[in-house]
Amino acid sequence: MNSTRRIAAACAAACLALIAPSTAVGQTEPVPPPEQPDQLQWPPASTHGKLVPLPEEFYAPVTLPLCDSEVTITQEDVEPSTYRALVTEDGDTVVEYRGSIALDITRASDGATLEDILLDSAPVETYYADGLSATFDYPGPAMVFAQEEVDIQALAEEGLPPAFLYLSGRLVSTITLESVPEPGGQPPAIAEVEIVENTTEYVFDVCDLLDQAAAGEQPDLTQPTG
Repeated sequence: MNSTRRIAAACAAACLALIAPSTAVGQTEPVPPPEQPDQLQWPPASTHGKLVPLPEEFYAPVTLPLCDSEVTITQEDVEPSTYRALVTEDGDTVVEYRGSIALDITRASDGATLEDILLDSAPVETYYADGLSATFDYPGPAMVFAQEEVDIQALAEEGLPPAFLYLSGRLVSTITLESVPEPGGQPPAIAEVEIVENTTEYVFDVCDLLDQAAAGEQPDLTQPTG
């Protein structure tokens, strides 16, 4: 995940590129969650089983180069979004999410907009103690935005476009970074992406949906990609 925001309830592995080692590794006694630092650290320290609100930084608009242009993604809660973080005996951090969000997606070149795309699922992210790898388990409905070539290629091998919505099934991927990230620094490049499970169904290319919106048509969610 980049260090300041989480795109939707389900985001491509390339959007989740910054894995900061958890400060909770090695803790054995329950302690209150720390105060939120000035710069958001992710994965977070353990919340000791409690669901807590997502930081406000997660709702900041995101602009990505996609669909031969740029697209801006904004999100808002439909019901309150929360997370809880648990640290295992091995030092891995498991982050579970709850809640529903609605996305708006706007393409800069023509102003085409997809509004109120509802994502309501319970994704799980596992950040491993080595600081180099993480696994993202996202059940549908979910949306993916791939940026780095290694991620785009991994999706293409599964017959999936770089940016897509899937209504059911799940996508589980593991990423490995080239080096351990420095807190507050630039995220390292992704060295490897492995799609562990792909049972996605009712897949829709986001660029195709934006083309329909640009033509004044209601985006058709009855004709999946491929």
